[in-house]
Amino acid sequence: MYIKPVETNGGERLHYARSEPHRHDFYYVVLIAQGSMAMEVDHTSHELADRSLFLSFPGQIHSITSADLGRGWFLAFDPGLLDQQIKDLLDQCLSEVMLIDLTPDESGHFDDLIKHLFSVYSDSGQLFQAAILKSLLSVCLYEIAGSYFIQERQAMSGNSARNIEITKLFRQHLRRDFMSLRKASQYAERMHMTLSHLNDTVKGVTGFSVTYHIQQELMREARRLIAYSSRTVREI
Repeated sequence: MYIKPVETNGGERLHYARSEPHRHDFYYVVLIAQGSMAMEVDHTSHELADRSLFLSFPGQIHSITSADLGRGWFLAFDPGLLDQQIKDLLDQCLSEVMLIDLTPDESGHFDDLIKHLFSVYSDSGQLFQAAILKSLLSVCLYEIAGSYFIQERQAMSGNSARNIEITKLFRQHLRRDFMSLRKASQYAERMHMTLSHLNDTVKGVTGFSVTYHIQQELMREARRLIAYSSRTVREI
């Protein structure tokens, strides 16, 4: 786990130059309480402003393209710190990253949560430090997932809860197994439903077919490997 506060003195902002794109195997959370930041994840731009919370996933390529920060937090952590239930929730996110617009109260609440996490993280004399950090991280992530899913549900209010549930479960399987399951029928079989039902449901919620989502996931991975591996295009 790595936690770093954004701290400024005398009202001055912290400015970050563009960072080099890099790929990592951990989750990455940014809370912008005050300020702004532009990020690129897997060749897609994302804008963070006051009271924004961002989460990216292991395996993604990301870089900071610009930042003008007043107050906030950077938090990174290994997937091994999470129990299976919270991993499942995060993997059901229908977008490529979680980006949440927070109310002032929500922003203050997450600021307090991460501040508490940081106080334990910084105290080498804390008894049961590892267990406390893991528990506090889980609390923080359940609340992040809850805030994101409320926002996601509002954006998909025209769909039934069951169809959204099916689509999110498909998304979970796709994130984990797109390298080995490359046919739509394989996902339908794993989810114990007909291909036509799965395809109609996913397309109704997202606007795109199961096959389209599989292809997009494979192409994202191909672009990552082209840019950040020693493999030739032929090998990829």
